[in-house]
Amino acid sequence: MTLYHFHLRTAGGLERDEVGMIRPDLETAYLDVCRTIPKLMAELVQEGHDAAACAFEIRDEADQLLMEVPFLERVTKRPRACQPAPLALSPETEALFNQLDLLTLAINRETTRLHENVERAFRQAAHMRAAQANLLWSFETWSERQSASVR
Repeated sequence: MTLYHFHLRTAGGLERDEVGMIRPDLETAYLDVCRTIPKLMAELVQEGHDAAACAFEIRDEADQLLMEVPFLERVTKRPRACQPAPLALSPETEALFNQLDLLTLAINRETTRLHENVERAFRQAAHMRAAQANLLWSFETWSERQSASVR
């Protein structure tokens, strides 16, 4: 699962999607955008926007552009293949999916934090081993000097 941001570009500028949505892959994110465009385009045209200047930018968590979907690409008059209607989810199921998205995001954050803590522990252990080796060397050097001065 990946967090995708869906920024809306119009002639007036870029409206950033700060929250984003978790989707299993880029294809699913693209299909979500394609389903959204006709409804949103009708609203934007009523508000006076030029549909030819509108597009969605699909970006990843690092804000890298993965895909741009122009509105006109999705509303041209092409023959459509027969596709079954998408299954409608109940509000309860949709809420569960949203909770799952949030839990997945929280697990990803905790996993990242865990990796950082393990790396920090390895660095500290290496530092302690180096300090221990220096102490041992200092003690051996000191005891050799003591032995030489006693003779």
